[in-house]
Amino acid sequence: MPFLLRRINNIRKLWLDEDDFNAPIDSDFVLGGVMCIEQPQNTNVDELKSQLRLPKSANELKFKHISKGKDFLGCLSEPKVKLFLQWLYQSDLYVHYSNINNLYFAVVDIIDSIDESAFVPFIFQIKNELYKIAVSNYHDFYQLLKRHNYPNIVSGSIASFYEHIIGFIDNIDDPTFEMELLRQYLKQGRKQHKLIFLQDNLEKTILDNYFPFYLRPIGVFCKARHTFDNEYFIENQFKKYELFIGNSKADNYSFVDSKDNPLIQVSDCIVGLLGKYYTYINRLSRQEEYEMFNAITTTQRSTLKLFAQVIKKSEDISKLLLHSSESLYEHEVGAFIFNRALEIV
Repeated sequence: MPFLLRRINNIRKLWLDEDDFNAPIDSDFVLGGVMCIEQPQNTNVDELKSQLRLPKSANELKFKHISKGKDFLGCLSEPKVKLFLQWLYQSDLYVHYSNINNLYFAVVDIIDSIDESAFVPFIFQIKNELYKIAVSNYHDFYQLLKRHNYPNIVSGSIASFYEHIIGFIDNIDDPTFEMELLRQYLKQGRKQHKLIFLQDNLEKTILDNYFPFYLRPIGVFCKARHTFDNEYFIENQFKKYELFIGNSKADNYSFVDSKDNPLIQVSDCIVGLLGKYYTYINRLSRQEEYEMFNAITTTQRSTLKLFAQVIKKSEDISKLLLHSSESLYEHEVGAFIFNRALEIV
């Protein structure tokens, strides 16, 4: 079961800059690609390249060759995106990925650092409400993180930090039950003298690197062969550690030049599209997600259905192929679009 992986929105590190994070916070980190259970029989990449009519100057297939769209809906209008998805859906290949919402990943330690077990059954709802506050009050919330030297909050500032977040809730006219749960949970954090995940970290650094997300598929699918596109920074991270699966040293991964591996090139196309998709749903309101299906063209609807079918085909093999670190809100928006797309006639 070989896996072929590629990355998109690879900023390598995530940190707090002067006025904002060092990268657009609504552009998720996506690591993924295509996989096959056995040697693929119905996967002729040369035929795909011929159908796409790549320019003679192209040494390899890349996402830019199938779409010039600046956003996800623009991609859905591209004939070559539809052709690519048709080919992928009919092939012996399946999609796999890890999607990391950087803002959600950056703020959930505010919740995970609170030592209070009574709220555990509601923990994902509580994290979701905090994420919504961070999004809707983004500039002020970011400045709060900066003032408290996030993610290194000194013990004497813990009460003030949580009190300021409670202040965002106080400004909501009619807070929901879930928002009230968040308020009560934050009050528990206000009493603490230590925050396990928000102290003794690298200064102003949320993620020093995305190496752990490269490790995930190697461990989850330990009997598979994993082939990564060359990424020298990540290769050097692998060299720092001896990895074991059980009692045996892990040797089920390698790095290759994408020019030498056609399926890595296919991976670049599908992950490029996934990156556009997650950026799109990060910016989508509840009202807009309903209106979208009335606003898009027949071509966009047809391509969107193909996109959903490609994902569903992979999900039917194993839900572990599709991994996201995201808010419940983002998950619900994506699920709505996905299910509605599959119903398109």
